[in-house]
Amino acid sequence: MAPPPSREGLAQARAAADRVARRFGVRRIDSAGLARFEDEADRFSLYRFDVRSPEEYRAGHVRGWRSAPGGQLVQATDRYAGTLRSRLVLGDSEGVRAPLTASWLIQMGWENVFTTEIPFEGGAVETGPEPVRVLGETVPIATIDAKRLETALGRGEAVVLDFATSLRYRAGHIAGAWWVIRSRLEQALERVPQTGTIVATSPDGVVARLAAADLRKITDRPVALLNGGSAAWRDAGLPMATGTERMADEPIDVWYRPYDEAGPVEAAMRTYLAWEVELPDQIKRDGTARFRVFR
Repeated sequence: MAPPPSREGLAQARAAADRVARRFGVRRIDSAGLARFEDEADRFSLYRFDVRSPEEYRAGHVRGWRSAPGGQLVQATDRYAGTLRSRLVLGDSEGVRAPLTASWLIQMGWENVFTTEIPFEGGAVETGPEPVRVLGETVPIATIDAKRLETALGRGEAVVLDFATSLRYRAGHIAGAWWVIRSRLEQALERVPQTGTIVATSPDGVVARLAAADLRKITDRPVALLNGGSAAWRDAGLPMATGTERMADEPIDVWYRPYDEAGPVEAAMRTYLAWEVELPDQIKRDGTARFRVFR
């Protein structure tokens, strides 16, 4: 982590951030304004983003605030905010990163963007990574630990279904695991071995727990959940594999960047650059883009 700026440097950074905020109409709210937004969250979708670094977030953050480092929030906004015209409240610890990030979001067409000071005082402060909460039905599922799963695989008594993204599966997965798409699970089951307990896994086990509930509805085979997900298997030092050795479906779950493609990267990059050059004309034809131009 970079050393903190000097008092003089921080004052200069704040002054520059204030100028940017005025130019792009970034609105700042106090604790009372934030409380009002929270009270109205049942009528207006509210996102509270902590735009500090992941290291700062893990060292201490307020419960309910998502970790969204400023640069990532701008480049991949759809991964953080899924509701148009929702309220986005950005916070930091020094009043610099939040207004700068907000200025870009406003230019991108987000209308209700606000900044505030993260309410550490009086807030429920937690440490560690951001808690993962995934909506969906869960039911009681038998669990199996990594060592027992290794034994079951060696005896041919289990088949592992991995619900990671295809990119994460390709980068590293439990040796012998099959990759599947949760929304296409019934088709995938026809392509995997038909004997043994089905063991669901995902990087941290969260999505796998939801997928295990799906499995219980569509198959009579025994279903179990790998305790701790694939991370627990890896941490136990058990065999991992890379590549696309067992794909029960097409890798159509996520967008592959040019350098993610398995084929020649140069050809993929050229295709991407051609699309990017044509992007202004595509936006003009589309007519629904809401980018704002400040002169």
